[in-house]
Amino acid sequence: MFRSISFAYPFIIMVAFLSISSTATAAYMPSRRDCAICHVMWIDDFRTDKETLIEWQPGNVLMKDTQGVVSSEDICYSCHDGYVLDSRSTVWKFNQHKTFIKPTTRVTVPPSLTLSNKGELYCGTCHTPHVTGSPPEADLAGLTTFLRKKNVDSNLCEMCHINQADYRVTNGHPLHIMEPNFSDSLFQMGSKKAAERNKIICQTCHIVHGAKGEKIVITENKNSELCIICHDKQKQLVNSKHDLRLTLPDVKNAKQQLPSESGPCGACHAPHNAVNKRLWARQLAPGNLAAQMCLTCHGSKNIYDIKQIGQHSHPINVAPSVKDAIPHELPLFSESAARNPAGRIQCFTCHEVHRWDPSSPINTGGKDIEGDAATSFLRMSNSRSSTLCLACHIDKKQLVASDHNLEVTAPDEKNLFGFAPQDSGPCGACHIPHNAAGNKLWAKELSADKEVVTQLCTGCHHKDGSAKAKLVGQNSHPLNVGIEKLKPPPTDGQTVKSLPLYDGGGNIKAGQKIVCLTCHEPHTWDPGNGGAGSDYVFKNMEGDNSNSFLRKVNSPSSALCGSCHADKALVAGTAHDLNVTAPEAKNLGGQTVKESGLCGTCHFVHNSPNKVKLWARPLGRVKKHQGVMDALCTGCHSKKNIAQKKIPRIAWHPREKLIINTTQFNKKGNDYTPLFGDNGQEVEMGNISCTSCHNAHLWSYLVGQKNATENPEGKGAYKFLRTASKNTVCVVCHGPEALFRYLYFHDPEMRATFK
Repeated sequence: MFRSISFAYPFIIMVAFLSISSTATAAYMPSRRDCAICHVMWIDDFRTDKETLIEWQPGNVLMKDTQGVVSSEDICYSCHDGYVLDSRSTVWKFNQHKTFIKPTTRVTVPPSLTLSNKGELYCGTCHTPHVTGSPPEADLAGLTTFLRKKNVDSNLCEMCHINQADYRVTNGHPLHIMEPNFSDSLFQMGSKKAAERNKIICQTCHIVHGAKGEKIVITENKNSELCIICHDKQKQLVNSKHDLRLTLPDVKNAKQQLPSESGPCGACHAPHNAVNKRLWARQLAPGNLAAQMCLTCHGSKNIYDIKQIGQHSHPINVAPSVKDAIPHELPLFSESAARNPAGRIQCFTCHEVHRWDPSSPINTGGKDIEGDAATSFLRMSNSRSSTLCLACHIDKKQLVASDHNLEVTAPDEKNLFGFAPQDSGPCGACHIPHNAAGNKLWAKELSADKEVVTQLCTGCHHKDGSAKAKLVGQNSHPLNVGIEKLKPPPTDGQTVKSLPLYDGGGNIKAGQKIVCLTCHEPHTWDPGNGGAGSDYVFKNMEGDNSNSFLRKVNSPSSALCGSCHADKALVAGTAHDLNVTAPEAKNLGGQTVKESGLCGTCHFVHNSPNKVKLWARPLGRVKKHQGVMDALCTGCHSKKNIAQKKIPRIAWHPREKLIINTTQFNKKGNDYTPLFGDNGQEVEMGNISCTSCHNAHLWSYLVGQKNATENPEGKGAYKFLRTASKNTVCVVCHGPEALFRYLYFHDPEMRATFK
C-alpha cells in the first residue's frame, strides 16, 4: 500500500512549486487531500480489503501503547528511499542518529522535541512535515528539511546535547570558535558550514544522516582521519612511538577503547567528556596537569614498558631563570597545560609530543628506533651545538667554544647512554634531561666514595679519564671543607662573595662546604668575557689565572682568592705584592705575577710541588735547626734572590728553647703567636720561626694602616709584624725585655743598646 505512495512524488513537487511561487502566502497551507498522501487512513474512500504492507493499528504516536503508521520509520522510508537523487538518498545510507531508543542521562530532550508514546526518540522527534524549521520560512531547503526547530549553527543539536554544548564544563572540543585552517575537503565529506564558514559547530564533525563513521562522525576515524584534517601538524604522530597502536596496542584509554578502536589521536584525546582539560583521554594522577599528561605513561608509577624520566630529571613547573631570554619556539605553560607567556617550564616546553623529528616532518622514527638529541619529540634539535639547552641556559653558551666541549677535546668520550658528543651535543656529554645518574642531571656514572660535586669533576680529571692531561695533583687546595676559619667571616652563609658553597648532594646550600665548583664555573672559560666565545679556534688551550673556567678573574689582582681569604688579600700594595716589587719574577710554574695573579706568585691551587702552604716558589736553604716555614721565607730573603736586599743579620731564635703558647694566650685572639712543626703544621709547643712573628700578608697589624707606601722602611708597627711587642709570647721568658727583643730581633746592636 505505502510503496505506491512513491508515485505521488510529482504531485508533491507540483504542490511545493505552486506554494513557493505564490505571492499570497509565505508558506504552503496543505489541503485535506494533500494530507492523505501520508494519512491515507483518514480517507475512507481509499480503504480496501487488502492487507497493508505495514501492520495497521489505530491511533497515533501520542496515544498510549500505539504506534501510528504515519509515525513509523517505514512511512518515512516510503519517500526517503533514495530513488530521487537528493538529500533523501542519505537518510538510511551508512550511519544515522539513533532512533527508537530511550534518551540516556547524558542528553536532555526538551518538551518541544516530542518523544514517542514509549518515551523513545523517533524521526518525529526532530522532524515534522507540518512546520517549517531551519532555514528561514519560504526557503525551499527549509520546507523540505521539515525540522521542528531551526538549526542555525547546530543549535537544534545543542537543545538535547546540553553537556556537549557546554564544552568548558564537560571537557569537550571547543565550539563556536573560529578555525582558520578549515579545509574544503571537510565540507566535501559532509561537514555543514556554519553561518560563518570557519566557525566550529556540532555538524562540523557530525552528520545526522549518512555518517560514514561511528558516533555519526562524517567519516571513518579509526585512523584519526577526521582529526588530522584540521590538526594537520599533529598528523606527524602517526607511525611514531606516540602512536599507541604500535607501542601500547593493548592499553585502553579512559573510554575503554584500544588504540586500534580510538585511532592514534583518540588514544590520548577524547572529543567529548574527556578526563580533564586538553581533551585528555587517559587517567591522571593529582597535581600539575601539564606534567601529569606526560607522566600518565612516562611516570615512575605506570606499568608500561616504555621510557620513564627517572629519579633525576629536568625540573618542571618552575619559572625560567631568565624569562625574556626564552625564545618563542620554547613556549611556557600554565598548570592547566595552556600556553602562557607568563607561565612556567613544563614538559611541553622542550617536547613537541606529536613530532618525532623537529628537522623532518616525514621522519616518524618507528617503534624500535632509539631516539637521540636530534629527535625524541624535541621542539628543536639538540645535537651538535645543543641549541635546545642553550636557548634557555644562555649563560652556558661559552662552553661550546671551550675545552669543555668534548666534541673538540674528547670526541670519543661517551655519556651514560652511550652517546658520543657529536650525537648528544656538548651539553649532553655531561648532562642528560631524564634518567640522569644524580644531581645536576649528571650523564656519567657516579660512585659513593666521594661527595657528588667532586665526582662531577674527577669523572674526567683522573688518571684514566678524558682530561688526564689536567689533573689537580697530590698537593691541591683542600676540598669539602667549611668556611668557619675564614677571616673576616663571609657576609652570608650561602656564598663567600658570590662563590657558592655545596652540600654533599651537590646542592648550593648555606653554611656548607668548599668544593671544585666553588671556584670553577665549568661552562665559562673566560669569566671576564660574558660573550659566547664563538671565535674559539684552539684545542687544549693552556689557561692561566685570568680564565681556566674560574668564577672570577684571578690575575693580576687575585680577586678569586681574596673572596674567601680576605685577611690574606691585604698583601696587595705591600712589599710582598710582586706586582710592585718584582713583576718579572717567576714562580715554579714559570709564571710572572701578571700571569699567576698576586696569590699565585707564592701559592699553587693545584699541582703544587710542596704540600706546605701549596708553595709555588723555590724553598730557601735552611740549617739543621731550622724548619720548613723558615725555608718559605729564605727562598726570597737570601742572596741572589728577589729579596736579597732584605736579609736579616740575625734570623733564628735558639732552637733548644721550646715555647708553649697556649698557657697565657687565646688562640682566637690577636695576640696569639703561632708555632709550627717540622712539616709546617701548627703546634701548641715548638720553636719560634719566621712566620711566628711575621704575617707575610699584612704590612701592619694596626687597623687602617696596611699599605707599605705609608711606611716603606718598616718602622714601628710595620714590617709585617703580627702584633705589638707587649702582647707577644716573648714576655713569658723575657719579661720587660720582650719589648726590645721582639722589635729589634734581627739587629743585635739595637738590642744591646736597650738592654
